[in-house]
Amino acid sequence: MTTPIVRCAVYTRKSSEEGLDMAFNSLDAQREAGVDYIKSQKHQGWTAITTAYDDGGYSGGSTDRPGLQRLLDDIRKGRVDVVVVYKVDRLSRSLADFARLMQTFDEHNVSFVSVTQQFNTTTSMGRLTLNMLLSFAQFEREVAGERIRDKIAATKRKGVWVCGQPPLGYRLPREGDLDFVPGDRTLRVIEPEAELVRAIFNGYLELGSLVDLAARLNDEGHTTKRWVSSRGKDHGGRPLTAAFLYRVLTNPIYIGKIAHTRGRNRKSVSRQTEVHQGHHQPIIDQATWDSVHARMGTIERESRQKWSHTHLLKGKIRTFDGHAMSPGSVQRPVSKRDDCHSVRGDTARRIVRYYVSQKAVKQGFKTCPIKTINAAHIDDLIRGLVLDHLKNHHQADLRDQQPEARDRWIREVVHRVVVAPDRITVELTHERIAACVDAARDPGTSRATSANTIPACPFTPEIEDRGQHLTLTLRIQIKRHDGRRVLLSPDGHDLLTTITPDGRPVARDHLVRAVGLAFAWRRELLRTDATVESVAQRAGLTAPRVHAMLNLTQLSPTILRSVLTGALGSTVTIADLLRAAQHLDWSRQSRALGA
Repeated sequence: MTTPIVRCAVYTRKSSEEGLDMAFNSLDAQREAGVDYIKSQKHQGWTAITTAYDDGGYSGGSTDRPGLQRLLDDIRKGRVDVVVVYKVDRLSRSLADFARLMQTFDEHNVSFVSVTQQFNTTTSMGRLTLNMLLSFAQFEREVAGERIRDKIAATKRKGVWVCGQPPLGYRLPREGDLDFVPGDRTLRVIEPEAELVRAIFNGYLELGSLVDLAARLNDEGHTTKRWVSSRGKDHGGRPLTAAFLYRVLTNPIYIGKIAHTRGRNRKSVSRQTEVHQGHHQPIIDQATWDSVHARMGTIERESRQKWSHTHLLKGKIRTFDGHAMSPGSVQRPVSKRDDCHSVRGDTARRIVRYYVSQKAVKQGFKTCPIKTINAAHIDDLIRGLVLDHLKNHHQADLRDQQPEARDRWIREVVHRVVVAPDRITVELTHERIAACVDAARDPGTSRATSANTIPACPFTPEIEDRGQHLTLTLRIQIKRHDGRRVLLSPDGHDLLTTITPDGRPVARDHLVRAVGLAFAWRRELLRTDATVESVAQRAGLTAPRVHAMLNLTQLSPTILRSVLTGALGSTVTIADLLRAAQHLDWSRQSRALGA
């Protein structure tokens, strides 16, 4: 009976690159031990694979190693039956990584052997012993890491740059410098880059906006620091971003100091930053640094007084059965009913914002009667309800405040919004209402510089005082209209109207433009020798579309007046106008549109 061939791959690893240039190095020794072990199992059909899976200079704390990735790729392709290593920690020093590797081996029926530690990974006892050994390997790695971090902290306390690429404006000493001393790591100033650093600080004092400053510097041709790694790879040279500028403005190295942050990782709650006096030359003087940070603090405080997120009710809206509704958005092509651009035939896209029930996401949309709600619609509805309540019951009119400040106060006042199939309940906090009233009466409150359109609800909600909270309950129905889920009153009317500060409703531009184009095209056809086809070609539309749009000129004067004054319901679309225009009886048109 022929013994089956067992293909064995030898994997080797060394953490540092020290000694790898020797004729016989650590990797060679590990490979030789592995091959000898395979030869000792020749009677079982073991044969060494000639492919080398070596990782010289790579840590065992990560699986991002070229040799290991080649080995895993060959395992997935069915080219390996046994993986042989000199010691377990050569494969990995991380318990989590090792568990994932063992799972990959099991999925492809690959065995694992350590030359110096006999293990059989097919038995539970072998796995237990292996995991215990790996736990000690990980402990050893963490202890070594702590020693290294302590050494780095001690060096930084002396004001010396320790490791990594120096930031924009600085470089390390190199041979050829007049004052070069071997082992010296005192940073040197790169004057062209230092000029950019000064421009960043001075520009922020001038503009006060990181986004505007990044745009200006990019237009001037500035980029991030360019440098070449020890392996000859080019880095940097990218456009400046607001995040990059923020890191520059908050880095104390530019005033001659060295910062050191202690903590196990970037997400650690125990992270602490210490700042020590450095030996390098500062690029920015202390007065400029103080001015920049004073302005940053002022802007940050002002930003806390505003709400500029696209979703007003983020984190505050839930369904009637207690499930959160999460904000989201999606890009849609502009449809004929949504925007006047469709009349011109443009292929524009629009962003649709919404809130989606987590019950619908996790358990299926059929399980949740709420599903999704258009964010712009319900945000405006809550704005209207809260603003009307504050004005009518507390004499606090926030409608003329800056939109960001107004929305921040709405979020302060609103404790929670609950959406049910037949009602919307808005819970207001008494304590925050009092604070909002005081702020609204403050003569120093920032007011809007131009008239804003304001959402208003023509229906009066039911009010109930529940002690700490006050509830506004509005009866609704969720109905599908023109392919969209909209909120209407129980008798089918709009819950929202948009008005100007002086109380006039706001006309919708796409309806006004559609009617205006229809009359302009009819005038052109009557007074010139133009044809419907020529008009359609110039407008980028089809001739049937222009024919259909011309029917809008048959609308009654009452409906045309409603279009121009914004008196039509918010759910009326261009398609609704076109359907109504097919009736030559003006009274039927009015009934069709509810005008």
